[in-house]
Amino acid sequence: MEAVKPYMISYTQSEAGFTSKVNENVLMVKMSDTTYKIADKLKRDLVFEGKDDVILADTPVKLMQKLHQIYSGTVILESGKSVTLDNTKAQFIKERFAGKRIAVFYKFQEELKCLLSVFQEDMTTDLGKFHAGECNNFAIQIVTGREGISLKEADFLVYYNIDFSATSYWQSRDRLTTMDRLENNVYWIFAEGGIEEKIYKIVQQKKPYTVNHFKKDLLSL
Repeated sequence: MEAVKPYMISYTQSEAGFTSKVNENVLMVKMSDTTYKIADKLKRDLVFEGKDDVILADTPVKLMQKLHQIYSGTVILESGKSVTLDNTKAQFIKERFAGKRIAVFYKFQEELKCLLSVFQEDMTTDLGKFHAGECNNFAIQIVTGREGISLKEADFLVYYNIDFSATSYWQSRDRLTTMDRLENNVYWIFAEGGIEEKIYKIVQQKKPYTVNHFKKDLLSL
């Protein structure tokens, strides 16, 4: 596991009469060889057959969805069962942010299972426990946590994955903001060669990532 190509993008915004600066840090991680082999086979054949189940991507929408899952290390099989293929991202987050208070946004439920498996008792989904300081690492689904909550106790926001929605991007990254906290640090954990960075570039433009974007991006994946 390794992190490469970190870079930072800063935004300034006015909110409720004060200025808040959001520093966005993108960290690339190399996923396991198995993850890339499954993704490559799916792109080539539109199906990956396992011992007891299959991953089927027989339409552009399904291929987009499956690759979105796989590049972050999980997948929903054709039977409906979800499995973890690769815990590289969760391991990286645990090691990179050790000793810090973090709130982790995830996309898929299997990603939460992976995080909890890696962090064990050091991660909670109970916001009250996080606020009270009983646990330093908090996990919440992106759409669920993108508005209506404060994560001001966190040192950083960390994204395990990214949503296709521009609304999720713009709203969730402001969960640290308070009147007396004028600079926030947000970290995106993307797979080298994956789909996440392509989604990121579109939602930053206040547009949703669609299958039409995916079709154009597929040639470079």
